[in-house]
Amino acid sequence: MKQLLILFLSFCFSLGLQAQENNDALFTKGINAFNEKDYAASAQVFEKLVKTDSLNATLHYNLGTAYLRLQNTALSIYHLEKSLKLQPDYEPARINLNFAEKLKTKVTKGNLPIPQQQMLYSVFNFLKPNAWAYLAIASMFLTVVVLIVYRLNSNATAKKALFTLSIFTLAISIGSYFISKNQSDYLLMNNYVIVKDKDVLLMNEPRSVSKITATLNEGEKGFIQEETNQWIKIQLQNDTIGWVDKNNVLQY
Repeated sequence: MKQLLILFLSFCFSLGLQAQENNDALFTKGINAFNEKDYAASAQVFEKLVKTDSLNATLHYNLGTAYLRLQNTALSIYHLEKSLKLQPDYEPARINLNFAEKLKTKVTKGNLPIPQQQMLYSVFNFLKPNAWAYLAIASMFLTVVVLIVYRLNSNATAKKALFTLSIFTLAISIGSYFISKNQSDYLLMNNYVIVKDKDVLLMNEPRSVSKITATLNEGEKGFIQEETNQWIKIQLQNDTIGWVDKNNVLQY
């Protein structure tokens, strides 16, 4: 039984290692294609990689940059915005996003609302969600160890110090868990949209026969306020509010 378990774990490890090697080879292929100015091939490679690792800021940056070279307004802005959402201090992504914004046929002035989760994410982004989760587990394990030592110790002064330490490590564990959950929820939540087509209609109500509120341009952004199965209610940078068909936007 023990040998079977070892063989199974070895098999899983080898599969994981092989998958990582394949991804590394694909990444190199994508970079080489970009350097050779074959931007379509580069974008195709990074699209594959993003499907397997959707929370990787570097992959979204490279994919967005490839689409920028192809002058694909919506997809370049979308992936560069995704990169900055995952890593807000990623300066190359911010620089390229400024270039991508210039591809838009119409510049809209104004700012979109910032969700509360984003503000909390920025405060605690010095550790990634997985790191916060590991810290929660490690500090909980330490709490258990300290409590065991506390029970076995007969010195009153030491017991008091150990009890205080256990409360401290437990607080760290609980706090780290909630931070990890907030960080993960924010990364998986869609707060904004990018209009992916030209001349997209913004409707007054969530139905195709409603009054037209505005006509949106490719690359235009909106803040998600509400959504149904087919429609999303968004607020534009100029504070215009209306409903847009989900098929016409990219959510992030």
